[in-house]
Amino acid sequence: MEKKQNISIIGAGMAGCFMAICLAKRGYAVSIYESRPDVRKEPYDSGRSFNITLYYRGMQAMKQMGIWESIKKVAIHAEGNVPHYYGRKTSFDPFDKKGREVLYTVHRNFLNGALLDEVEKFANAKVFFNTDCIGIDREKKVLTFEKDKKTITTHADIIIGADGVNSMVRDVLQKGQVTDHTKEYEDWGYKEVHVPIGLAEQLHLRNNATHTWPRNNSLLLAFPNPDKSLTLMFNLPLEGEESFASLTSEATIKDYITKYFPDLLPILPEITHAILHKPTGNFVTVLTSPWYYKESMVIIGDAAHGVTPFYGQGVSAAFEDCLLLSELIEKYTNNIEEAFSKFQRSRKKNTDVLAFLSRENFLELRDRSRSPYHLLKAKVNTFLHMIIPSLWLPPLYYLVAHDTVAYKKAYEMHQRQEKISKWIGLNLLIKVGAVPFALFRMLNKNTRG
Repeated sequence: MEKKQNISIIGAGMAGCFMAICLAKRGYAVSIYESRPDVRKEPYDSGRSFNITLYYRGMQAMKQMGIWESIKKVAIHAEGNVPHYYGRKTSFDPFDKKGREVLYTVHRNFLNGALLDEVEKFANAKVFFNTDCIGIDREKKVLTFEKDKKTITTHADIIIGADGVNSMVRDVLQKGQVTDHTKEYEDWGYKEVHVPIGLAEQLHLRNNATHTWPRNNSLLLAFPNPDKSLTLMFNLPLEGEESFASLTSEATIKDYITKYFPDLLPILPEITHAILHKPTGNFVTVLTSPWYYKESMVIIGDAAHGVTPFYGQGVSAAFEDCLLLSELIEKYTNNIEEAFSKFQRSRKKNTDVLAFLSRENFLELRDRSRSPYHLLKAKVNTFLHMIIPSLWLPPLYYLVAHDTVAYKKAYEMHQRQEKISKWIGLNLLIKVGAVPFALFRMLNKNTRG
């Protein structure tokens, strides 16, 4: 049964589409307004995109809405990771097939298109493309749009901002309120490099796996695509001696790749084109408050809590926003401001922790992925969890990515275990064993070829 409130969502990205599905499924009349064209007809290529990772948490959210079976058709199942250490032969590190350690990777255009398909299955949900929101009267709940050089106004009972880190809705709802807002940029950036199927095969890059190239001052990640091509995410400092700022010519790029990534020389033209001609993506963390204004407006996803992508949780966190917010809107239908207040109190403490963990995991991928201590520690924690699962937790990354426990609770549980690990001397024992562990790994890889 269709409910009385009509709800307008600004932004038809992942968060906006999933929010529409959650609300439409509950019977609300939903309208989504997107300034860009339909991504299914005109694929959006900013040159700063990268593949989205879908872990257990995000999959569970989609299963709750009954859409996972459709969505996974446009994604590819990554069965493990292939680390490419400098001067060493590669190996395949499989994910745990028996547990929840499942990873799918999908290009954001494909995921966005599949979610739009799901939205359009609801008669009470409509999507308007090429419709730019240019003004909001938050008291009267009137929205003003520009479409085809014409001005359109409409009324909504509830306005939801799903319009990203540079959210216009956020600016409107926070105006005149006591606001705590920071937008923190990392001193690293990224370029997207497409590796066609032929070159991926020439490089012997597995299509059922993610790939990592950790180095002292750079990090490359590659994600498989359904057509057996790969999307390479080239991460470097923005400034400095060996950075995007210093790679300004074909010669400097060739020298850099030859020095640090000689195995990637067959795709040097693709890397060179991306570095010289594609825009540099930024890593942004958004910490903001408040998330709502009275009973009229609320923000979700990156508009409320933008995080760096190195925990692969941006989409999953946005989906969890949508599940909770739709539930609260229905529960407090006669007191929407209370629904918004409870939504912010519940989610912000968790997304703040996720922002911290995402930045920390960037260091983990960039630096500690080469550390024998951290590698051995993860294996020890995994082993202990396998033999005494009720007493010992798996690594923190597993709790965040491959479980549905709240981010804040996962972090607190991990911190308690860390204290225990130090108290019983386990951390010291791991440090002692790190050196022979590193030697064993090196000899084992050389033996396997």
